[in-house]
Amino acid sequence: MLSRIASNPKAVAGVGVALAGAYWITLPKTRSEHVVIVGGGTAGIGVSAILRNDNFKNITIIEPKDVHYYQPLWTLVGGGVKNVKDSARPMKDVLPRGTDWVQKKVTSFVPDSNQVELEDGSKIDYDYLVVASGIQIDFDKVKGVPEALAKEDSGVVSIYDYNYADKTWKTFEAVKDKPAPKLMFTMSPTPIKCAGAPQKIMWLLEDTMRRLGKRDSASFSFWTPGKTMFGVPYYSEKLEKIRQERGVDGKFEHELIAVDGDKKIATFQKKDGSKQVVKESFDMLHVAPHMSAPNLLKKSPLSDSSGFVDVDKHTLQSTKYKNVFGLGDCTNTPNSKTAAAITSQAPVLVHNLMNQMDKKPLTNAYSGYASCPLIVARGRTILAEFGYGGKLMETFGPTGAFPLNLIGTEGKYQQQFFYFLKEQLFPFVYWNLWTRGMWYGTSGPFRPGVREDPTVTKEKAALSVKK
Repeated sequence: MLSRIASNPKAVAGVGVALAGAYWITLPKTRSEHVVIVGGGTAGIGVSAILRNDNFKNITIIEPKDVHYYQPLWTLVGGGVKNVKDSARPMKDVLPRGTDWVQKKVTSFVPDSNQVELEDGSKIDYDYLVVASGIQIDFDKVKGVPEALAKEDSGVVSIYDYNYADKTWKTFEAVKDKPAPKLMFTMSPTPIKCAGAPQKIMWLLEDTMRRLGKRDSASFSFWTPGKTMFGVPYYSEKLEKIRQERGVDGKFEHELIAVDGDKKIATFQKKDGSKQVVKESFDMLHVAPHMSAPNLLKKSPLSDSSGFVDVDKHTLQSTKYKNVFGLGDCTNTPNSKTAAAITSQAPVLVHNLMNQMDKKPLTNAYSGYASCPLIVARGRTILAEFGYGGKLMETFGPTGAFPLNLIGTEGKYQQQFFYFLKEQLFPFVYWNLWTRGMWYGTSGPFRPGVREDPTVTKEKAALSVKK
């Protein structure tokens, strides 16, 4: 059959026309609406790449920085596993082709006029706006932290900044041979991105000390304003068990309020109602900083009283302006702020954005999914996956889809597999697929179907009853 077609020019032409026609039919229609995206981080790049693949021809990305970072790598940098330079690439190489890059800061939003104002006083008009400006790191909210971080021998470190991530490992190497080193790790009292990171780095370094045969002489402690190890009880219980087994001191209901990098003294205030102040010496102190909405959002008409962009937690559409959407760490959606959450939000936002353009109901819904690969040792990771309200949404467990659910989440080999995902697969996927709009979180390279917003479903049901 194939030989007959190949020998017949008309047949070959006919097949070619048919294939071209099929390809043309599957192409998304060209979108000429001007979409402005504020932010060139994980959220902004991911959404813009998907939009470009969906044939959007008029996209402007406003981002002042000239470097793009893959921030989940910084935990591994602090643990001596990765090089910090592997987490950074020039912004111009990451931006999707066919997009316009405005390398300036946004100073204000003027949604009533469909405009954003820039630092030089100029304004950019938009038809639709996507806010993806991330979260602000406030090292200065704890007295003495900025100065201590800048000082090489202060013992104060943090994996929450590109400039300090490798200082964590250098400091560890400097203190590990001391007779009885004291290593302290703190948790922030504010919402932060990757809330598991402050103890990921702790477990990595604790395991390293154990492998060196020096664990018995070292003191490890975890200081947190909270009452538990983690916000989701199911995973908190696992981490609490590990904490007790490894002899890590749990200092619950303690908030870091000051640091003296010269004397190596950390000051905490108890959160149990007593407001008692506790001072503790250290050799190494890892700081999880305060975080907040970016200053440009704090008094924005797009934001809620806390400064975060006010969006519907399912549709990701602004609660105030129909042509504005938001995703990532800058919004007030009550989910854990992780890169995995963004990979789930992005296809939902794009679908609903197009429906808004076509004057259709916004039927796609974000479930609150977030993932936190909790590294507990070199080569071992607990893959925490959950949605709104702490609901378990494990890809490889009972809640996952066949055949991935057969892998399971418990056991040595599962933890080794999840560590491989964290260390090797996820960075590769990020740079090669996510930044090109070809990755959809737990759905991998396959674009997920529409997950309806429960409120929309109820409205449809009510309408059908009336009819």
